[in-house]
Amino acid sequence: MFKHLGFDVEPIPTDAEERADWKVTVGPSVFLVEEKIKLDDAEMLVRRRVALDGGQVFPTHVPIKPDNTLSGITRKAATQIAATAPHVPHDFRIVWFTAAGRLHEPKRMQYVATLYGSTNIFQLGQPGLKRCYFFRNSDFFRHRDTLDGAVVAELDGKDISARLCLNPLSPRYKTLKASPLSASFGTAIIDPLKEEADGEAFLVDCDLDRAKSNEVLQFLQSKYSVDKIMDMDMGFASAEVSVKADG
Repeated sequence: MFKHLGFDVEPIPTDAEERADWKVTVGPSVFLVEEKIKLDDAEMLVRRRVALDGGQVFPTHVPIKPDNTLSGITRKAATQIAATAPHVPHDFRIVWFTAAGRLHEPKRMQYVATLYGSTNIFQLGQPGLKRCYFFRNSDFFRHRDTLDGAVVAELDGKDISARLCLNPLSPRYKTLKASPLSASFGTAIIDPLKEEADGEAFLVDCDLDRAKSNEVLQFLQSKYSVDKIMDMDMGFASAEVSVKADG
């Protein structure tokens, strides 16, 4: 995909210490990129096959909220990028995450929620939900000095879509936002600061313990002059059954 966009891509040699995968040159900017992929769980696929072959319904539910397994993937990527940084001159550091398999859509959504510690906020008497960034502990906060952003991709068969997630806590946030990489993604960018400025999202920018959700909600009520709010996670649910073809 980087080559399709006209970027120069070089693999980074690996020695005894694991390194990032790619050095990507975009105009005058150089990016360190570590690539990760999340496939369907093998045990889940076996359970699904057994259920469908037995004529049973196979249900699936994926909560769209931060996930420890996905956080571990980011932690590994950040470690590899940090090990590479002293050896390869660069401007920015990016993790590329691809969600693949049957559950590519919810895994993509779950990974974004893990990066930003995000949830949805519901206000009594108001229609709809509003996204809230950094409501919970987040990977972009944990790795704010290492990760400037992430490309979150979704592989659906042979089709791939991707968006650039900016880390507003990175010291290089403004320069990444103004970089040729951001320009190449056009509107396919998640930028919490812009969404907040446009009134489309809430942002928790304080030192509160994120485990104390009531205190975080009180902060939001004070910051945005709203009341009667609560956090609400969404989920992805599906049910499958095997149907024999005629003939």
